[in-house]
Amino acid sequence: MLEDNATSRDYRVRLFYKSKPSVPKGAVLDNMQKRTEGFAPRDGKRDSDRLDFRHPKYVTNIGGKSVGATWSIREEEIEYPGDLTPFLPALEQSWLWDDADGVVGECEHQLVVLDQTAANMRPMDRLQMIQFLVASVVEATDCDAIYWEATEQFLEPKAFVEGLNAVAAKPWKAPGAFNVRVSRVIGYGERRDDDSRDMIVDSLGLGVLGWPDFQCHFRGLDWREIQQIVYEKALDVFENGPKLQDGQAFPGINASQVWKCRFEEAILGPPRKVIDIDPGIPYCAGLRYAVTAGVYVK
Repeated sequence: MLEDNATSRDYRVRLFYKSKPSVPKGAVLDNMQKRTEGFAPRDGKRDSDRLDFRHPKYVTNIGGKSVGATWSIREEEIEYPGDLTPFLPALEQSWLWDDADGVVGECEHQLVVLDQTAANMRPMDRLQMIQFLVASVVEATDCDAIYWEATEQFLEPKAFVEGLNAVAAKPWKAPGAFNVRVSRVIGYGERRDDDSRDMIVDSLGLGVLGWPDFQCHFRGLDWREIQQIVYEKALDVFENGPKLQDGQAFPGINASQVWKCRFEEAILGPPRKVIDIDPGIPYCAGLRYAVTAGVYVK
């Protein structure tokens, strides 16, 4: 039985469609059986309208009671079809699909794939099961776009399924599993000069599974190099679990740099614990720079 873990939240993936989708339950089940034998409908019926599922292998402990993890497919309408405003942040961080906006803007319907009472599953099992179900639904329907809500990025459906099939034994390497965002911070309070232009690079995808994500708030460094460092640190957590300790140091971009890490609340949403990477003076930014260098930042 898996232990109780209250740090993770619901895992949701939204499938977007230009035409109203119909979910062939039997086809989804057939696709899932190829990926994980034992996946079954909660009502025991292959042809009913109830799209709730279970797997006997996964049982969680919630409030001291044994509860089977479940997965659901829900039909929802997109509130404002054609309006990309709610999705602009995700579209800007969708590194794997440059032309996603053109397709997303044409979608009017969506299916939501989510897990329930699964937050206490082992992270790798939980990630892989949601990936398997998303792929199985995509294969059974004419999906036009995938919005991986937990990592705030859009994926091209065919590329996702092909990517997952290529790394089925290593789900963290599949498209959508995690994302490394790059954001620019312009100004603090009333300041809007060049000296207040900082950047934040952070990861998404670890926190929803109960592990800490990473972030680095910096200036004067190549964001591509920081993105690669955050990517490698996040990948290491997926493969080996979180091992960095509060205050631990490690080499920066070159061997002469010593960067430290500490546990903090994330600067950018969603709210979550992160391992913050401090590149030190003169590269650290924001309030850390103010505290470390004795500089008042308004």
